[in-house]
Amino acid sequence: MSELPILHSHKPHAQEELALIALRATPYHEGYQLYTLLAVGGDNERPLTSEGSILFFTNPKTAAQALNLDPSMSSLGSAPTHLESVCDIAEALYLVNSQDVDPHGTLLDCLLILDDLVRATRLHMPERYQALLTELAARLAEGKQLKQIFSNSALRHHVEDALLWCVGAVTVKAKIIG
Repeated sequence: MSELPILHSHKPHAQEELALIALRATPYHEGYQLYTLLAVGGDNERPLTSEGSILFFTNPKTAAQALNLDPSMSSLGSAPTHLESVCDIAEALYLVNSQDVDPHGTLLDCLLILDDLVRATRLHMPERYQALLTELAARLAEGKQLKQIFSNSALRHHVEDALLWCVGAVTVKAKIIG
């Protein structure tokens, strides 16, 4: 007989809130290029979406306007004005390609945000990429340095391919508003 989980009805649900996230994709661009809002603190961290597309905006001052396009997220409160986290894709790719240390945790931050964005696309990530990025995130979370993780250049190239797949998936499911 299989065991059923014991459900605790008195267990409080985590309070969801909105977080302003910045993204940078182009290596020679000063500052951030895109922004979105993420619902964080609950069981389903997710970005703003509208009609199946992830909503990005180019100016953080338009966060409230973007928030109005996603009724399920607008119920979480007003758009935050302070930047919570950054997904620096350009820097993450540079680190993966040629560096042995990531002193600021840029790659892990990028992996965590890309995870939320890719899940929102509802596209199926190839299993080899998912396994590779999950393992990389786990090792980075343990405090391992890139030099310890990347034992050969082929592994670096595979991680780069997986990151680029994520960027492509998010791009084809994105809608950018002013």
